Amino acid sequence: MSDNMLTIGQLAKQTGVTIRTLRYYDKIGLLLPTDYTEGGHRLYSLDDLSRLQQIQSLIFIGFSLKDIADLLESQYIEAQQLSHSIAFKKRELVVELERIRQNIDQLNHMESIISAHEKIDVKLFCFIIHSILFEEENLNEYSKIKDSIHNFRSEERLNLDKEYFSFFMNLKRLVANETNPESDEALKFIKPLVALSNQTLSKIDTAEIKSTHLYDEPNILNPFTEEEKNFLKSAFTYMSTK
Repeated sequence: MSDNMLTIGQLAKQTGVTIRTLRYYDKIGLLLPTDYTEGGHRLYSLDDLSRLQQIQSLIFIGFSLKDIADLLESQYIEAQQLSHSIAFKKRELVVELERIRQNIDQLNHMESIISAHEKIDVKLFCFIIHSILFEEENLNEYSKIKDSIHNFRSEERLNLDKEYFSFFMNLKRLVANETNPESDEALKFIKPLVALSNQTLSKIDTAEIKSTHLYDEPNILNPFTEEEKNFLKSAFTYMSTK
């Protein structure tokens, strides 16, 4: 084997392209090996390396493999064609950047929600994550409105989620401690929860999204056990008689 020849593994390591991808390029005729070893293994020349780098460059700005195959047969390309591809790629990256920023905002929101607790109920935390992602996906246009209850970047929404999370964590504690749902401790818990719930519903009722019926969609990651649900039901019933 010539000192200037590269095995498929060496070419992959040098360029960051996977061996599987190089085999695919060979299969479609985009990058053929210059030679083979006696055992039938692919060997690539420095010219092949140069061609692969060109392929990587054109992929980066958004050309398809079919377009790249055609382009590499020509010495020149229209500047307008390159500009169009670059502009398209930039638009893609801007969208991706916004998605990344949104994900960071969501993670910051989740982190703030749990910040006041030393131990977190896993099922409850997964429920919160599911709810946030569901809202961002289905109520995206409302999440960008400054005073919307669905704007996760607002301080009001953050405080609201913190309160709910604390209430739910406290509910689990009360049930775990076998608290009587008709006790003063349960009543002290349920009254502010009802007030917060009514406050939240009043904000939702004034929004146009009420017509979307998204609140009829079940969250399959319901964080409450049957025992916790029964506790809430009994506590609500008892409070209504007081």
